[in-house]
Formats: sequence, structure tokens, C-alpha cells
Amino acid sequence: MSEKWWGTAIILSLLVAVVLTGCGGAPEPSPTPVLAPPTPALPSRSMGGAVTASGEVVAARQAQMGFALAGQVDAVEVDLGDQVQEGDVLVSLESSTLQAGVAQAQAAVDAARAQLADLLSPPRPEELAMADAAYASALAQYRKLEAGPTDEERRIALAALRKAEAALVQAQAAYDAIAWLEEVAEMPQTLALQLATLDYEGALANYELVTRGALPEDLEAAWRNVKSAIAQVDKLKAGATPEQLAIAQAAVTQAEAGLDTARATLNQSTLTAPFDGTVADLQVSTGQVVLPGQPVLTLADLSHLQVETTDLSERDVTEVQVGQEATVYVEALNADVAGKVARISPLASTVGGDVVYTVVIALEEQPDGVRLGMSVEVEIATG
Repeated sequence: MSEKWWGTAIILSLLVAVVLTGCGGAPEPSPTPVLAPPTPALPSRSMGGAVTASGEVVAARQAQMGFALAGQVDAVEVDLGDQVQEGDVLVSLESSTLQAGVAQAQAAVDAARAQLADLLSPPRPEELAMADAAYASALAQYRKLEAGPTDEERRIALAALRKAEAALVQAQAAYDAIAWLEEVAEMPQTLALQLATLDYEGALANYELVTRGALPEDLEAAWRNVKSAIAQVDKLKAGATPEQLAIAQAAVTQAEAGLDTARATLNQSTLTAPFDGTVADLQVSTGQVVLPGQPVLTLADLSHLQVETTDLSERDVTEVQVGQEATVYVEALNADVAGKVARISPLASTVGGDVVYTVVIALEEQPDGVRLGMSVEVEIATG
């Protein structure tokens, strides 16, 4: 085509555009809504034969410690940063009441054991002798009552009665001689008469008792005494019954359990180091009142540090296995440390909406300067 034709075409196009503009224009199109893109999940950090994750330095053994009971702190034996040995006392509570409880429980054990030992041991000779003597006395008393008074006893009783009667007659005669006096009540003859009267009445009652003999109820009471004395002798010779031994043994067991409980409660008033380590945190002072479960201190074994991942995704953990080689980059030291996967947590946690698993990396060496809580980057070889 010629240049003239192109020029004419351009002019015609411009004219058409002007005409369309002047005709009120077409309606504006409705705006198209813009949808926000969905928030992407935490992407996998797996890279051809390796998985990476962030983590931190932790102690292989670490314990946050507190008391199982409430109390006032009596002594704090350590300072922050102290190194302690297993079994060392760290913090103790005031325990005078608990110690008294242990002493009381020990006394109960001693008493129960003594009772059991007494039942198990044979009777002492002096115990048997006393029991035999009591039986002999009870039997003699019964036989005496059963046989009735002897002739000699009757004669003695009658003689005592006649003597008392004669003394009464004499006292009465002496009283009659002064009975007319106004002050007779204060005279010694009056008192003598009263005493003679009492002696006579006693002698008369004794004579009647001797000559009458024992009543049936007296014989029954005396025989009960004999049977009781026999039972006591038999009991001593036979020893304790199985039921008595069982009860005594149960009392010992119960007392020993009470002692164990008292000692365990006393032990709870003292915190001791469960392993060799360093006091990494201390949150208590002498005189402070603590509650059960309240954190008091943290003990960590700083000689055995390891690494725990903090954001290893569920999409990456499937590539990780125990024993795989790992490289740990310690940011604060700008150093790489070799390690191996030691454990994989079976439980998941959530970080920023993403499911993650903790993987523990055992370090092959512990570089100088590494500390608890330092940030690290972990690369686990999975290929």
C-alpha cells in the first residue's frame, strides 16, 4: 500500500474516536472484586537430601524444683550458678513440727513392737509364781468356806465374845456410878462405855458368822475367784493366741506405716539435688513462704547440652529418623557442631498455626562458650 492510503486511514480513525466521545459515552463497567489470596501454610524447609529447622540449646538433664507442701523457707544452701552434687541439700523449710511428728510415730512403733515381743516371749518365772500363789490362795479360801468353822475357831470366837461382854458389863457399872452428874457426857467412863459397846457388837457379829458358816452366795463368789485364778495360770502357760498375735502384728504394721508417712513428710521439707548439675535459676530466699508446686529453683546439667528443634514441620518430620547425621549452627558462636538425631517427640505442638514436632539432637562435642537457650539452626541429612 502507498503512504497516502496509510495517512487517509489514520485520519478516519481519529474522526471515529471523536464522534464516539461526543455521544455521551458508554456506561462504566462494574469493578471486579479482588479476593485476598489464602494465607499459605508454613512451607516445607526440606531441601534435596536435608531438612532444616530452628532450635535452641537445652540441657540433657534439667529439673524445675519445688516443694510438695507449704512452709517457710528455713535455709537456702546454694547461690545462682553454684555447682552441686547429687544428694546435696539445696533449700529446706522450717520443720520442727514435722520432726516432732516423726518422734511421736517412732514412739508408737516402739510400743507396738514391745507389745508383740511380750506376746511372743514365754512367761517369766516370777509371773508364773504369782499366778500359782493367787490360785492357791483362792482355792484355800473356797475350801475353808465350804468346810465351815473349826472347833478351834468357834472357841476363839466365843472367848472373844465373852471377853467383850465382860468389858461391857464393867464399863456399864463405871458409867452408872457417875450417871447422875451433869457433866457425865464429858467423863471418861462415858467414852469407855461406848468403846466397850462397839467391841461387844463386833465380837457378837463375828461369833454369829463363825457359827453360822458360809452362805451359798459366799461359796459362789469364792469359786469364781478360783476359776479366774486357774484361767490366769493357763493363759500364762499357753501363751498368746493366734488372734492376739495377729492383732499385735497389725498394730506394729500400722505404726510402722505411720512412721514411714511421717518421715516422708519430713523429707518433703528438704530439696536435694537429683543429679550433679548447676543452679540455673533461683527464685526463693530465707524466710519466704512457699506454696506446694511453686517453682523454687532450676537445676541443669551443663556438662551435657543438646539441641531441641522449635519449628520442624509435620511435612518434614516424616523425613527424619533417629541416628541421622545433623549439623548445628550456633549463631552466637558462628560455629558448626556435628550431631545426631537422638529422639523424635511423639507429640506435636502448634507454632503460628503450623503443627511442629520437637527433635532432639545430641552433640558430638560441646564447644566452648555455648550456653543454655542459645539459638541454633539445624540441618538434618535425610538423603
